[in-house]
Amino acid sequence: MAEAAPEPVWRVGESVPWSVAWSGEQAFRLQPSTLFPGMTEVGQAERPGVGRPLFAAVHVDRQRRGMAGHLCHVCGEPTPPHDRWIFPVASGGMVTMADGEERYGGNVPPVHQACAKRAQRQCPHLRKAMARPVACPADEGRLIWRTDVVPGMEALAKSLPAGVEVVFSCYRLYGAAFSRKVARLRREEEARQARRS
Repeated sequence: MAEAAPEPVWRVGESVPWSVAWSGEQAFRLQPSTLFPGMTEVGQAERPGVGRPLFAAVHVDRQRRGMAGHLCHVCGEPTPPHDRWIFPVASGGMVTMADGEERYGGNVPPVHQACAKRAQRQCPHLRKAMARPVACPADEGRLIWRTDVVPGMEALAKSLPAGVEVVFSCYRLYGAAFSRKVARLRREEEARQARRS
């Protein structure tokens, strides 16, 4: 009888990004928002490392703290302005403003350059997209809350009191110059993908 393969060893900040949710953190509550005064937000149990990592789901509190405090998505440590990177072609999206202008909205916390390199090696999503990190601009943009239901939270959303606007996550809306750069990078990636098809 063949031996079963050993279970992988998951370590926060090494083989699992800091902001990823774990199966042992699936308890939620409503709480006053610490980032958006006057709003109510979803809070989540904090037990990183308990259970199995849920790579497709971010931890709602860590995501918001990471976005607001520029904490590294991979290791959870602060990213200084000179070492703050994002993957704007592989995450986030373009937001159409009231005047028709498009701005880039990033929904994943930044990373250190060293953490970006590790993520490129270890993350199947980034590898498949051949994603490259881009230095964050000096203009940090502004933090905006999201009350739309994020993937994986549909059942929780159905259980919330009717009529209560709840913050699930947030994103950083960047300025016009950086947004134009991201739009160009995205067009280049789309053209590259089209050539490969």
